[in-house]
Amino acid sequence: MIVTESKNRKIKICDQILEEIYSQIQKNDYDPEKGGIIVGRENLNNENIILEYISKPLKNDICTRTRYTRKDEGHLKYFEKLYNENNGVYAYWGEWHTHPEDIPHYSIIDLKNWKRIGKEDPKGVQYHIIAGRKAFSIWRMQKGKLCPKKICEVKWNEINL
Repeated sequence: MIVTESKNRKIKICDQILEEIYSQIQKNDYDPEKGGIIVGRENLNNENIILEYISKPLKNDICTRTRYTRKDEGHLKYFEKLYNENNGVYAYWGEWHTHPEDIPHYSIIDLKNWKRIGKEDPKGVQYHIIAGRKAFSIWRMQKGKLCPKKICEVKWNEINL
């Protein structure tokens, strides 16, 4: 799937990412939020981004009905392994998590977390995916900005999984 982020930049989200996120959505009232990190690479010829990998929820993460907190060090180890095995081609591009709603919206907690992450990220921009029961949305959070920009909203039944 390809999303146009701006006139000059496109974001390609590989099918395996969407399949994994879809498998984690909160279909039942008792399902907890789940999440992880997004890893990808930038095409230096045209500035496009290819999001290829996500980490899955891990044992030490905090997963409740209305909150996901990434705590397990395994997410960082997963990223470092991809980075080292591929000569530094891959970079951290953001976070993903589920929400117990049909059409997801970011929360104040999400916004605070994205701002904190942005201060630490040398690229100055991240892309965050929130998956609801009927759709997922992607936001771009840029360092120094007060609010993220919604890039797109895609209904799950509009893509082939």
